[in-house]
Amino acid sequence: SRRGLANLATTADALPAYIAEKNVDLFVRHGVYTREEIQARYEIHIENYTSVLRIEADTMIDMIRHQILPAVSACSAALCGRAAQKSALGVSHVYESRTATGIGLLCDSLLSACEALESAVAATPADAQDAMLHSRDAIVPAMKRARETADQLETITSSADWPFPTYRDLLFYL
Repeated sequence: SRRGLANLATTADALPAYIAEKNVDLFVRHGVYTREEIQARYEIHIENYTSVLRIEADTMIDMIRHQILPAVSACSAALCGRAAQKSALGVSHVYESRTATGIGLLCDSLLSACEALESAVAATPADAQDAMLHSRDAIVPAMKRARETADQLETITSSADWPFPTYRDLLFYL
């Protein structure tokens, strides 16, 4: 920034500052920590960062596979059934057909995003430092893509079929 302050966007970007030599010297000089204590705290922080992201990613994968995809697939199937019934009677079914198609395409995208997230989680290195950087560079972006697709699905899936409280529910009814 123009004031000379670091603009570190993520925890993984900020944590290495914890063990920057000038900061270590400051803590040691004032008797706050020893070098070993600072290093130990740093390692605990990076392992905690990676562990929390792993829990969040695993939870997201579970929610997508066991709640969102089955719910929106069932919603799409119901719309297809209604479209077929209407078509058999010669009744317009544009809403049902377009919505079912949109849900189907987004379901495919969400499944792909979920698989990419699973791959990113599985590829997490054993080394704590490498795992932290991998979490920042691979897992967080994969979670973001999955979330964006799920958010799109939420906007076109009926509230009755969506497996969680919607944003609208949270904003206006809680």
